[in-house]
Amino acid sequence: MKNTLTYFYSILLFVFFGFNCFSQNSKIQWGLFGKKTVEERRAIFPFSEAKKVLLVAFPGPNQSVVNEDRNELAIDSLNLVRWNYKIIKSFELPNKINKYYATEVVELNQNQVDSLSTILINYKLKRDKLPKEYSILGTGCYNPRNAILFLDSNEKIISYIEVCFECHQFYQMPKETIINFNLFSNLEESFKMIDLINEFLKINGIKFGVIEN
Repeated sequence: MKNTLTYFYSILLFVFFGFNCFSQNSKIQWGLFGKKTVEERRAIFPFSEAKKVLLVAFPGPNQSVVNEDRNELAIDSLNLVRWNYKIIKSFELPNKINKYYATEVVELNQNQVDSLSTILINYKLKRDKLPKEYSILGTGCYNPRNAILFLDSNEKIISYIEVCFECHQFYQMPKETIINFNLFSNLEESFKMIDLINEFLKINGIKFGVIEN
């Protein structure tokens, strides 16, 4: 009985430390340590300004031009037509150069948005500040196929988070909308958060880039 209890508590400790996602530097502890309520999270940009929150999948951001009337690519720099991608909608990014040509689009309801804000806002440092020394990872392939879009009442993107699940990197614009979010994408501890985002997209119906390439 004693050995069984010892094994059980060992498993609990493993799960706890794995969830909090310690880096090689044990001083850094990330996890769902944030305590912001639903109302507090809804008051934080971009959640405070967004009228719609969309999950999208796309072959890759590029500078092609879409013929909106015929819903097809006029300049197909990614050979999307050749590879039989069905483009549902294009989204112009705030830089007005790149676009997402979405093959999958899911609009979130309020409950889903609140679940998303839990991950993006309450997943944070156990303490308020980073230690003086911590590990930063170099970006790998960075070929994002998924994004979270925050749109205003005019269907204009006011903020977005794009994700590459292959190299476990993500990027948000405008920068530092959610404090230290872009910095966090370069830390080893971001892997757990990426997994949570991956699972969130998966359970809400996004396949391409999440469970398919």
